[in-house]
Amino acid sequence: MVKIKITPDMLPVSEALLELEKKHIPHVLTLTATRLAQRVKKGELTVMAQRLDRPTRTTMNSLFVKIATKSKPAEVYFKDSWTSGIPADTYLQQTVRGGPRPHKRFEKSLISNGLMRAGQYAIPSPNVLDRHGNVSRGLMNKILSGLGAAESRRGYKANATGSKRSQRKGNARSYFSGVVDGTAGVWERKETAFGDAVRPVFVFSRSAPVYRTIFPFFKIANNICKANYSAEFRGAFADAMATAKP
Repeated sequence: MVKIKITPDMLPVSEALLELEKKHIPHVLTLTATRLAQRVKKGELTVMAQRLDRPTRTTMNSLFVKIATKSKPAEVYFKDSWTSGIPADTYLQQTVRGGPRPHKRFEKSLISNGLMRAGQYAIPSPNVLDRHGNVSRGLMNKILSGLGAAESRRGYKANATGSKRSQRKGNARSYFSGVVDGTAGVWERKETAFGDAVRPVFVFSRSAPVYRTIFPFFKIANNICKANYSAEFRGAFADAMATAKP
């Protein structure tokens, strides 16, 4: 989150400013901060489209602006909660800050159920990625169900069982965790014309994936504010003077 607040000591002193009645100054400050925040959002979205790898529509629609008030700064922020799924504020952290990523919910489920070691990370196989380079939530749920590691929600646990309905889905038969040809991971059983085969879905690495900073959110915001502060202040000041009562 970026907060943008303009205070009187930041204003360029001029005769015109001194003539402005004090009751109008707070309006100038909040309007300047809000317009800067709107510029920041526009600039951030441009960089996101250029630097993020095939960002989804949800990701591009996750950036919001909260207008400034007399007591609160303007804010530019990613939505930090959804009705379902992981919010952009969480999954964009590595692109913003860089460094090793923490375990994802899927990996925590594997670890808590003894299917993967605490120091390992699940790296998806290219053949399970969608057009945005992600593993769909539906596929991850199917895998966890087949492995008996699905999370319990509202008293219901979606793990595969011996019921006919569960057997028709075939998740327990399709997925297993183990070592195949010296490689640890989550595997999928496939029936082929040449017999049964297995292919990796996730391969377990021994160290955390490390990300470089490709979307310096705060630096971008700071540069936009510095470059446009004077213009936005002059515009807000002119608007205040035009509407000020004599």
